[in-house]
Amino acid sequence: MKKSLMAAALCACSAAPALAQSNVSIYGVLDLSVAKTSGATASTHTPTAALPAFNGNDTKMQSGTLQGSRIGFRGTEDLGGGWSTIFTLESGILADTGASDQSGLLFGRQAFVGLKNKELGTLTLGRQYGPEYLAWKLMEPMDDGFAGAGSNLFATNGKRVNNAVKYTTPTLHGVTADILYGFGEVADNKAANRHIGSSVMYAEGPLTIRAGYHRQNNANATDHSTNYVIGGSYDFRVVKAIIIGGSNKGTGTTDSRDLLLGASIPFGSSTILASYIRKNDRTVANKDANQWALTYTYDLSKRTIAYASTAKVSNKNGANYHTYSATLPVAGQTGAIAGTREFNLGLRHSF
Repeated sequence: MKKSLMAAALCACSAAPALAQSNVSIYGVLDLSVAKTSGATASTHTPTAALPAFNGNDTKMQSGTLQGSRIGFRGTEDLGGGWSTIFTLESGILADTGASDQSGLLFGRQAFVGLKNKELGTLTLGRQYGPEYLAWKLMEPMDDGFAGAGSNLFATNGKRVNNAVKYTTPTLHGVTADILYGFGEVADNKAANRHIGSSVMYAEGPLTIRAGYHRQNNANATDHSTNYVIGGSYDFRVVKAIIIGGSNKGTGTTDSRDLLLGASIPFGSSTILASYIRKNDRTVANKDANQWALTYTYDLSKRTIAYASTAKVSNKNGANYHTYSATLPVAGQTGAIAGTREFNLGLRHSF
């Protein structure tokens, strides 16, 4: 009798993996635009074959203007008892050439695995977005894309963090929070290259409020950068009003404050996005800047969007901020500043 019970138990255990509910999907984005940039300051050095002159005014095809082109794999496995395993592998693509994005990393956008519980939250490990960056990006009217991407002026330290452990709470009374720790993995110096980040969100009805924090140590932990962001939106149905404030203290003397005012106006299959950003440089150099941006999108279908976007950056006291698609001068091209005006016309398809 005991042998029969043991055999039945072994059969049940061996069958368990086959009974687990699992799902893997392939997804992606292809986004291409024609971008025209102008307003660049030409280089003043004597051109050579090794170091040519820089103009910076250009018309080119640009990948990932609205959203970074990518292909990804996403999966879940039901472990029972409210638990599931999740994973994401996401590779960035430069769709205009077919090359890999994120400096050639195979899964440079995201690469993580984790456990999720409906009541306890989600724990993920790997290369993933920092909470402070996501808190900012999900508020920013341009979604950190188009000619007038918010990151043209806003700091984006901790955008993606390697070797990261992140915990996300379940949503309770409209409140969700994240906390992240990124191992620096420097031998004999556990503080070097370390990342610490967190965010909290409140969303109830038309009101959404987000706040985020990120600290990143330098390569030997002798200095660090700190970024704070807080903002929110209120959906009046005919228009969504957005305001975001940021504080950035970087390595060395870097110190600035950012303010964004924005709006999203939907009508039918169309949406108008508008934003104004002011960069207040609090250092002695006082290199302030501001940016105006305007975007129109049209939903050709649930998966395909056509868009047109324009932006203008104004620099003061030698600041050199630029628009999203502007070609940057290389080291040694003295006097050169990238484009400060841009117009792009593009198409994004997701699958």
